[in-house]
Amino acid sequence: MIKEVEPPPISFKLTLLRWLTMVASLALAASHPATALDAVSMQLKWKHQFQFAGYYQALEQGFYRDAGLDVTIREGGPDIDVSEAVARGKADFGVCSAGILRDWGAGRRLVVLAAIFQRSAAVILVARRADISSVADLRGRTLMDTPGSDEIAAMLKREGIDYQSMLRVPHEGNPRDLLAGRADAMVAYSTNEPFVLERLGAAYRTFAPAASGIDFYGDNLCASEAEVKARPDRVASFRAASVKGWAYALAHKEATVDLILRKYSAKKSREALLFEAEQTATLVGRDIDRIGEQDPARWRGIAAVYRQLGLLTDDTLPAALIWDGNDDSLQRWLISLVLVPVGLAIAALVAYRNRRSLRVAIARLGALPPFATMGRPRLSLIMSLLFIGLSIPVLIFIMIYNYNKNSAGIVSILNDAVAQTSQAGVERTQDLIENTESPLRFLAEVAASDPGYFRIEQSRDLMYRALTSAAHIDAAYVSFEDGYHRVVTRIDEDRRRADPRIPAIANWHSSYVDAITNSLLRVRHRTFFDIWPNQVGKYDVATEIDIRTLPGYQSAKTTRTLAVTEPSINPDTGFPIISLRIPIFRGVEFIGCASANITMDVLSRFLDRHRASAGSTTFVADRNNGKIIAFPDKQKGVRIENGVLKIATLADIDDPVVREAHREHARTGADRFVFRSPINGEDLIAAFANFPGGFGQAWQVITLTPIDDFVGTLKRTNRLMMVVIIALTTVELFFIYFASSRLSRPVENVSRQLQSIESLNFDTPARPPSNIHEIAKLESAASLLRTSLKSFSSFVPLDVVRQLIKSGIPLTLGVEPRFLTVFFSDLENFSTHSETLAPDDLLIQISTYLEEVSSAIAEEGGTVDKFIGDGVMAFWNAPAERSDHVLRACTAALRAARRMERVNDVWEAEGRPRIHLRIGLNCAKVLVGNVGSSNRLSYTALGDGVNVAARLEGINKLFGTTICISDSVYDQTKNEILARPIKRVQVKGRKTKFMIYELLALRMSDDPELRIRHRR
Repeated sequence: MIKEVEPPPISFKLTLLRWLTMVASLALAASHPATALDAVSMQLKWKHQFQFAGYYQALEQGFYRDAGLDVTIREGGPDIDVSEAVARGKADFGVCSAGILRDWGAGRRLVVLAAIFQRSAAVILVARRADISSVADLRGRTLMDTPGSDEIAAMLKREGIDYQSMLRVPHEGNPRDLLAGRADAMVAYSTNEPFVLERLGAAYRTFAPAASGIDFYGDNLCASEAEVKARPDRVASFRAASVKGWAYALAHKEATVDLILRKYSAKKSREALLFEAEQTATLVGRDIDRIGEQDPARWRGIAAVYRQLGLLTDDTLPAALIWDGNDDSLQRWLISLVLVPVGLAIAALVAYRNRRSLRVAIARLGALPPFATMGRPRLSLIMSLLFIGLSIPVLIFIMIYNYNKNSAGIVSILNDAVAQTSQAGVERTQDLIENTESPLRFLAEVAASDPGYFRIEQSRDLMYRALTSAAHIDAAYVSFEDGYHRVVTRIDEDRRRADPRIPAIANWHSSYVDAITNSLLRVRHRTFFDIWPNQVGKYDVATEIDIRTLPGYQSAKTTRTLAVTEPSINPDTGFPIISLRIPIFRGVEFIGCASANITMDVLSRFLDRHRASAGSTTFVADRNNGKIIAFPDKQKGVRIENGVLKIATLADIDDPVVREAHREHARTGADRFVFRSPINGEDLIAAFANFPGGFGQAWQVITLTPIDDFVGTLKRTNRLMMVVIIALTTVELFFIYFASSRLSRPVENVSRQLQSIESLNFDTPARPPSNIHEIAKLESAASLLRTSLKSFSSFVPLDVVRQLIKSGIPLTLGVEPRFLTVFFSDLENFSTHSETLAPDDLLIQISTYLEEVSSAIAEEGGTVDKFIGDGVMAFWNAPAERSDHVLRACTAALRAARRMERVNDVWEAEGRPRIHLRIGLNCAKVLVGNVGSSNRLSYTALGDGVNVAARLEGINKLFGTTICISDSVYDQTKNEILARPIKRVQVKGRKTKFMIYELLALRMSDDPELRIRHRR
């Protein structure tokens, strides 16, 4: 009768686990908001557009929901006063400007939670034709404006211009009004109106308050002081989710634009929203980890500007203006920060105290992790790691610290050098354009005052002076609406090769094309000069050229200002040129353009000479189509496709490093990043710097600089330091390992002795005793234990004990049912032999027999249960399980029988009697386990299957066979064994008959002990 085990009482460990659960719950409760959503409203300052993209994405991506907020975003407009709505509680949060300082003076106590726009988007735009080159030039000019831009007023006042007294015209938000001449300048937002001007190809200038030292914040996230004090948790959660939304929006600009068009507003085109996205990213800042930061010093500077404008009487900041985040959420965060590590420490302690139970439980679940199955570390390893942990990290820390500090300084120098190079490239390009623009404007003014002047030969002297005013001007020409065209160009070897009629000594060329008339034939009249104005040749040639159809002509006409064309191939020289066109207006009538073709050779040479480092490359490209504008190696700026010369692009330029930088820039969208050279694998830093708004073309300066040019020496020094540290560490590790090995070797020797004793192996050689007193006593105790067990083992079947230890079966009374193969062997007529043989001879023969049979069983993984006189009982599949135990038993039986035949041959030659071996095999489900008394145990098998095996051994005598197997054995192994059927029999103790077989051999074996052979 099995006694039911009562459940143990609740232990201290279980109580500790419950406390641990409570601690973890408290930590989670402290770090997570309530599940109920809190409804709040967000008031925008204007219509839906990318200006508020962060709030859209915070709502769309669930950031507000995760913070426990149900947010409603309200659209703004010209009639919405955000400060009033937030201050009076009509909206919980809003988008406010820097004018929030004025709100405090009006009694509206608002708090800035985050300065989302680090710069104001308000700017003044002027057309290039207005001849306004500085803010001071706006004095007395007409301004298209909607009053209320404080930062614009401050910028103008700093230049001595009274903002309120400026001449104004109504502002309808259309930049075409500026190009049409309705005003000289217009107040705009850098995120909106410049897009229209750039699409029109109009050249313009931008005056930003920040450039004049008016460093205002732009859009700010604000809330009322009452809201901040009453609901600090909600305020902190809303701010954090909003900042996270802005980070997401700036990292996924195209997806955000699609969201705006789909859910909020489709008034702007996708292209306009993408332009706004790029400009917004500049205003917010490229570092997403610093979104929303605000500096009290900047706010004090803004307050000082307001006082200078007379809008504030005191520039002292209100104490509650800037949200400092000191609320209960910080306290909860700190509590979580403390409770979670405490909980983990308690869990680790409990897990360590219950490590064995946990290991067993995890193993039962079949999810034992790899580290759980690893053996315990050796003492020498622990001691070595202890020494290493105390010394090596110090050396590594020193090296890493020095490297990081030095790298930070050098990388800062690198960034400065790259920025300076990029800025120099932008400024040099602008200089080229402006140096060309000035003589063109003079030609345009002359043509406007006297259009007929350029139809006479004397005008070519003026055009010659315009051409030679700058070395990069390749051609200067004036073209009229009636098709009349006059040009002066340089003559070089490329042009001479293109036209053999050009005199070999010619250096200059002037020509004009007749106006378009009813005559189908138009003529180009060409004159050549060696030294101006000395003529050396002339000829006339028919032409169909119409300058009015060339790029930039219609753009200049439409925008009424400078037009800069995309680069194109000069058919005479084979290198890129860019055309600049200034419209000619006589009153309000457009009559033509003054134009110039410029080559970028000067800029290419400048970029080649002015590098960020010896190995860097700086060039100019169009950021929209990737066309190369100027490249240090001008041969790479062009390529031949199907025999046609074309301008190279970033995607197909004959420079794999540039192509790789272009691909990485397209993939990441970052303006500064590190990439690997496809040529030699070195790391380079790429910097993409856009030309300022108003330049007229979407160009960018790209600088590619090998990092090793700056940190190479540092890297070499660090590598040397690394080699020295590794060498010192290697030497140190050698001594550490030597010392730890000497200290741990005696303990490990004792451990090995105990492991040998555990596996009942007593052949471990004795070692010299340790000089350490405690270890010497431990060695003595282990030696005594080994001697005692070795003496006792002579009376115990070691194989059974070893397998029981390996199987993990506890040595207690108890059996289990298991399918076993049972083996019985006996000697025929042993009693007769024992009466005739001398005791010593009998002992020799019986010992030899038992040794042969036992070794055959052991070789096949069987367990010898007991010796019964001259009989041997063994079984397979216990205590260790084996899937092929039946075949192994058959193999062991054949080996035992064949070996006894060889032994009998030897005995017979020695004059000893032969002893015939008989074996019985049966497989069946039996009971196996520990049986006996509390003082004496025996690991054995019981049951009918054991009895059948014993009976089969005796049946051999009736049929004159050696190995008799049951039908169950045959059924399990019939494909592998060769057996002879004998007959159906009924053994003693059984009521039913079953078939028996004589086992002869294994079918496919070449082993002499197992293979088929003829009977003797």
